[in-house]
Amino acid sequence: MALFTDAQIVTIDDLLPFEASLVQVASSHDINVDQKIALAISSVSEKLLLLLNDTGMSDPQWLSRRVIGLSTVVVTPPLQRWLCFEALARFFAEAYNVQLNTRFEGKWKEYQDETRFAADQTIQAGLGIVFKPLPKPKMPEVSVQQGNAPAEPLFVQTSWLDAQGNEGALSPVNGLVANNGSSISVQMAEGALQSPPAAFGWNIYLGSSAAEITLQNGNPLTIGSTWSLPASGIVDGPQPGGGQVPNYIVPVSRQIRRG
Repeated sequence: MALFTDAQIVTIDDLLPFEASLVQVASSHDINVDQKIALAISSVSEKLLLLLNDTGMSDPQWLSRRVIGLSTVVVTPPLQRWLCFEALARFFAEAYNVQLNTRFEGKWKEYQDETRFAADQTIQAGLGIVFKPLPKPKMPEVSVQQGNAPAEPLFVQTSWLDAQGNEGALSPVNGLVANNGSSISVQMAEGALQSPPAAFGWNIYLGSSAAEITLQNGNPLTIGSTWSLPASGIVDGPQPGGGQVPNYIVPVSRQIRRG
């Protein structure tokens, strides 16, 4: 799972399963979907901080919460739905205000109800936190060099690992088309100086399609090191996991403050 402070924890692709016509409506009514997502994340983040600050010592990171903010909070499935519905409610609120169309008004109210329900589910389930956060890496740096690889598209993603083997969320995809007789080398964009404090090493995932990337390294790669595609080509390794799993669930029993 991603961390709440990771980039792109919600994208338009996450909203499309709920509203297949979202792109069409956004285009015809000149609505910025990314802006609505950003506003939704900002709104939910304020509520989450209030909830965590109200839990007191039930949050093991309570004393440092005002400093670390939401950097250790995991985006669990209920929290993901809350963010999606909050974004959709804001989207259709603007669509209604632009057109005063009763269909958009109905969608707006529907997603307001869904937002409240998803928020209640998140509160009932508790907020997942990790003790050693591994933020999503930036897009990896890929360079092309001479080698033995055939001409094919290549899609590269990376992730951080801690000393216990826990893995963070995947980086954005860096894609390229390799020429015949070439190879690639990959580095983490953060290098050694900007790696997360909890990071022990990193993984590289590679594939000829973005949907079929697999792990290429048997052991964690050293922070600051460079990985090169071997002459044997892409390894059919394990597929990536889903990011960090919460180490602790903070019980939340109080109502969200309104206003």
